[in-house]
Amino acid sequence: MLAVAAADIAKNFGQWHDKALNEPVIVTKYGRESVVVLSVDTFKQLISHYREVVEPSEMDEILADGIERSDIPEEYRWDSTDADVPNARRGV
Repeated sequence: MLAVAAADIAKNFGQWHDKALNEPVIVTKYGRESVVVLSVDTFKQLISHYREVVEPSEMDEILADGIERSDIPEEYRWDSTDADVPNARRGV
């Protein structure tokens, strides 16, 4: 990933804008990374997988009831005592 000083971004925005269309550009201020300039396509791809995490107390009753009644499909069930479960999944 490219890194550039904020002062250079200010002076040559068009150049860095064009580079950010191909890969994210890290902007530094006083030598420290502060923000990233990236294309809209990259941004949309990142947020397409975004999932909001909320405290159970913040959920509305319908959502909480749906989660409580949900079931794990058989093909995704596993038990930590199964012989084919990797140690990493067991937390070992």
